[in-house]
Amino acid sequence: MIDLQANLKAILKERGILQKNVALAMGVTDSAVSNWFKRNDEMKFSTITQICEKLNISIVDVVTYPKKYIPEEEINPTCEECKHKDEMIENLSELLRIYKKESKKK
Repeated sequence: MIDLQANLKAILKERGILQKNVALAMGVTDSAVSNWFKRNDEMKFSTITQICEKLNISIVDVVTYPKKYIPEEEINPTCEECKHKDEMIENLSELLRIYKKESKKK
């Protein structure tokens, strides 16, 4: 299963975004964010998406990490790999639906 929490943590580290900046953006304490990333508290899918929205991170990038999502306008239509983009996006959407459903069960 995709570890969105670990992926988000890695992306934040790559971008040099400190936990205190996440706390400020989310309106929570530094210790709350620390607990999320130390896995003392399981991070809800809705929390992950809110962090992404507030810090301008694509949820698709979090799901596909370490691979990067390529915007449609940058895709070469003659590229063989790119011909399967719709199928990959649909599979990704299904994974997000499953993860969200599993997160609600917890």
